[in-house]
Amino acid sequence: MALQLKSQAIELGNTEDAELAFEYSIEQGWSDGLPIIPPTADRVARMLAVTTRRPDDVVATIAPRYGEATVERAAINAVMAGCHPSYFPVLLATLEAVADPAFNLRGIQATTNPVGPAIVINGPVRKAAEVNCGRNALGPGRRANATIGRALRLCLINIGGGIGGDTDKAILGFPGKYTFCLGENEENSPWEPLHVARGFSAEDSTVTVSAIQGTNSVLILSGIMEDALHVIADAMMTMGNNNVIAGSGNPILFISPGFANLLVEQGFPTRRSVQEYFFEHARIPVEDFPAREFVPSKPMANRVIIDGKVCVVPSPEDLLVVVAGGPEPYHTTFCASIGDFKAQTRKIDA
Repeated sequence: MALQLKSQAIELGNTEDAELAFEYSIEQGWSDGLPIIPPTADRVARMLAVTTRRPDDVVATIAPRYGEATVERAAINAVMAGCHPSYFPVLLATLEAVADPAFNLRGIQATTNPVGPAIVINGPVRKAAEVNCGRNALGPGRRANATIGRALRLCLINIGGGIGGDTDKAILGFPGKYTFCLGENEENSPWEPLHVARGFSAEDSTVTVSAIQGTNSVLILSGIMEDALHVIADAMMTMGNNNVIAGSGNPILFISPGFANLLVEQGFPTRRSVQEYFFEHARIPVEDFPAREFVPSKPMANRVIIDGKVCVVPSPEDLLVVVAGGPEPYHTTFCASIGDFKAQTRKIDA
């Protein structure tokens, strides 16, 4: 028996005419500004075939509209984004993660801040879906990275109502709001994978979602890790980034496998030891804060202050350290996060 879809069918003539579908999606406000794949019934059915969930099952409610992200609606957006059906369980887990109240999706969707979800994929699904975890993992060229992140964005627009210039009040935004998705380079990391550090088994496939304001590349050339970590800590303490202003959230530090292995060789044997270093060294003297700029919105009484210094993150584990990228130990990337939210990790199931 043919699969019965509840979504309204729209006839545009030739359903294979990509330009016609793109123009219509722009008129309706369904696109992120890029071309879409027409979500025909056959394409949606192929997406739904990879999950055991019913098409009308509600995966999550998506702020700020609080629309119901049914499996069928998620599949439609996944098709539009260009996802291969094998990616679909990743999207479903991601929707569950961002809809957790602790993630504070409403605050992320409707803020003037240039923030958006960053997706880190762990476990066997990375290979099955051919997720880029290595060189250029945050750049173009890999379907999974590009379309999984984009499918989330289309769901945030079409189901959640996060429409740029309307409910999405970002003053400038940042390109990662189109897509921000990569895998952890587990095979070349000296440490346990991120999802294991967050309580899952190595055999599990997971998504971890944080909300970040952009990327800040930190160039490291000396090869001396004490010097390198000092430079990175300085980048984390830049006045004006969200973590300095709010002192909360879950920023991400992406480091290459080569950098991670140098850390182990030079006295930082675990991810935790790196987190503890930054918790101790990424602190700013209270007197350096311009009182009129910071105190009214984020009182110092709500901050973690040790020995007269304000901590950029409330605890070591609040900094997510992810091994990704190519083998060279030169570049690390720090992504500050918005406050008043917590990163979420979800297991990927069919």
